[in-house]
Amino acid sequence: MNPPEDNRPLVTCWQKPEGKDNGMGMRAERRRIRGLLRELGLPPHPTLDQVHAAYEVHTQRTLQLIDRDVSPGEPSGQFEQYLTHDLIYYPKHTSRAHQMLVICHELAHLILGHLPAHQAIDPDVVRRVLGRSHYADPAEHEAETVGTLLFQQLNLSPDDGPAARIAPSLAHREGRHV
Repeated sequence: MNPPEDNRPLVTCWQKPEGKDNGMGMRAERRRIRGLLRELGLPPHPTLDQVHAAYEVHTQRTLQLIDRDVSPGEPSGQFEQYLTHDLIYYPKHTSRAHQMLVICHELAHLILGHLPAHQAIDPDVVRRVLGRSHYADPAEHEAETVGTLLFQQLNLSPDDGPAARIAPSLAHREGRHV
């Protein structure tokens, strides 16, 4: 279950599973991510550790999160699937919030069942052809949306300081503008 020796990033284009709706609005996506969290047996605002553990229980697959150095222009994150386990790579030298956002995006690919259309494309070729972002790819856009919504649901500071102490009392205000 060790990461490959070659630390070069693997760039992948995605295929969405057959029969998936491509035209959901933001409200429908929010309902969908809440449904995914419920399917995984998660509370409304789970920690990343809880999402990680629930994914492993739900899929019966080990998930390893691996930080790595990212060069300018390379994708921030990626995932790899093997027969018995999955790997998610995320950037080492960035804020914890950005790391968690990247992990959520890659986890969204896994949860949504996105399949690689083709792999092992030279990253330099991809950057020249596609640029930094390629959200024209419907599966990439879907993973970005669902990953961001998952990130927004996370409890980002579990058991740390005053935020953890007052969070339960603020839960009733969720979704309301003050």
